[in-house]
Amino acid sequence: MKYFIFLFISVSLLMSCTAIRSGSDLPRLGESVWNLTAINQKSVNFKDKAFIKFDEKENKASGKALCNSFFSEYEMIRNKISFIGVGSTKMYCEGMMDEENQIITNLQKTSRYEVKLDFLYLYSGDRLVLTFKR
Repeated sequence: MKYFIFLFISVSLLMSCTAIRSGSDLPRLGESVWNLTAINQKSVNFKDKAFIKFDEKENKASGKALCNSFFSEYEMIRNKISFIGVGSTKMYCEGMMDEENQIITNLQKTSRYEVKLDFLYLYSGDRLVLTFKR
């Protein structure tokens, strides 16, 4: 009986250590500036006019959505992420407002993320809405 209890406790401890380690293996978002490369899976080439960066100490995100700057707090648990209180400057820029509104709207709808190689993928449910490259 003592052997069984020891085995149970040992396995439980090992499983909890694995769970903690796997969470820390997630990529850090704050180490890069991420330039936008696609909106709703359609490639875009805005160069450095559309990007996002993360302040992991403050849990804040900021960037540029073509014409206007944006800012937000964010919450992240494992691969889930949500942007809270997304705000932006309000300049009008001819010919850019449709794409800019899509960027901000998609950011507000984001519920999870993935990082693969040098790409950051933001999803709304199962739908890929924004793609960034470091």
